[in-house]
Amino acid sequence: MRRHPPSLRRQLIVRMVSMMLPILILLWVAAYFSSLHYIDAAFDRSLVRRTYALADQVEVVRGQVRVDLPVAAREMLAFDQEDLLFHRIVDPRGRVIEGELNMPPLPGNRPVRPGQMNIYDGVKDGQPVRVAAFALSLKGTSAAGTVLIQVGETLSRRSTIVERATLAIVVPMLLMTLTAVGVIAYGVGRGLEPVRQLRDRLLARPAFDLSPVPLEGAPAELRPFLDEINSLLQRLSEAVEAQSRFVADAAHQLRTPIAGIRAQAEAAMAAVQPEHAQMALQRIAHVAKNMGELVQKLLVLARVDAAGNTLQLTPVDARDVMREVAMDWAPQALAQGVEIGFEEAGSERVWVVGDRDLLRELLANLIDNAVRHGGRSVTLSLGGAAEGVVWRVSDNGPGIPESLRAAAFAPFHRLSGSVDGAGLGLAIVQRIAHLHGARVKLEAGPDGRGLAVAVHFPPLPDDGR
Repeated sequence: MRRHPPSLRRQLIVRMVSMMLPILILLWVAAYFSSLHYIDAAFDRSLVRRTYALADQVEVVRGQVRVDLPVAAREMLAFDQEDLLFHRIVDPRGRVIEGELNMPPLPGNRPVRPGQMNIYDGVKDGQPVRVAAFALSLKGTSAAGTVLIQVGETLSRRSTIVERATLAIVVPMLLMTLTAVGVIAYGVGRGLEPVRQLRDRLLARPAFDLSPVPLEGAPAELRPFLDEINSLLQRLSEAVEAQSRFVADAAHQLRTPIAGIRAQAEAAMAAVQPEHAQMALQRIAHVAKNMGELVQKLLVLARVDAAGNTLQLTPVDARDVMREVAMDWAPQALAQGVEIGFEEAGSERVWVVGDRDLLRELLANLIDNAVRHGGRSVTLSLGGAAEGVVWRVSDNGPGIPESLRAAAFAPFHRLSGSVDGAGLGLAIVQRIAHLHGARVKLEAGPDGRGLAVAVHFPPLPDDGR
């Protein structure tokens, strides 16, 4: 089953609404308890007034406590449309002289002090009730002590009013919340309009249009994103341009030897004398050999260009790599009458951070160039200093004039009069060095003769070997 990608608009709306829900619940709870507090206070004041009104009906006659309640007063104390009202009057001896016998006890059964009003919660006949208790002092009468007057009521009416008050507050809040959700959804949609416009502009672009995405009208939040996209498009454009240029140069370089092979093959087939055919075949073999070297160099150059995205750099012993490459090339160089020497100071390891295979390829190209164009002696040397490691490959050949050294790194560049080689050796060397953060410099050889190619590697980081 195909899963739809997450919608930014939906995520924003859901997150904003999910943040509003706890606030709504908190306001609901606050509305309920605040309503309960004020409604309880109002009902408690009514309960206290009834208690005082009942206390006004207590009198002492000849040392006896009596209560003479008019009919209207009894009806006021007993009648309510929703709640059950009840009362009790207890004389100083603890006898109930008026009202209910079964009354919720005082909290902790502690007596009420004279003149004190105490309001407490209790349970009567299985229902929660609220009771006001007042201790009426008989001081100044013919009786002594206090009369306990209690008036209570059930909580049905209070609960109903609290619920209604809460709903009166919460329902408008809920309607406002739903309205806010709609406004948020609309606002998020409008806020994401620049993203939709950017999408439309990108969809309208041709498939191979690698020009930067215009930043006009883009919100500030999208600018870093668009900057990265434009940076990626620029790198991709440069890579495509380099690849196109490389393919064009390769096609141009291969066209000549292929045409030469074809011409020599036709000459060999048309030759009458065997020696003429043999000479044509020898030229075919020579051109084929050069073309094979050119193809190999092209493949190496393409592999070096592709390695930039996946290169893994690790500590490598520069001395060990140079010694290995020198030993590999020694037989081939001697076969061509060229002597390879390796100068090293000390035997300790000299570390650089790089890719071992690419570093071997770099040295191999330097030695190949020196063997082809550098006379009869090639010297490899290794130097190390605080500013980094230096590889140097020197020869005693004709060298390169200083005015032509910068152009020598261009692909397919050959010195005047040189027909040997593919013209890619120094280009490969420079690109591999660039991948390792190194610099390549062409210098005069020993005693000012020949050519010396120096590769300066950056120093290791503090946590290096």
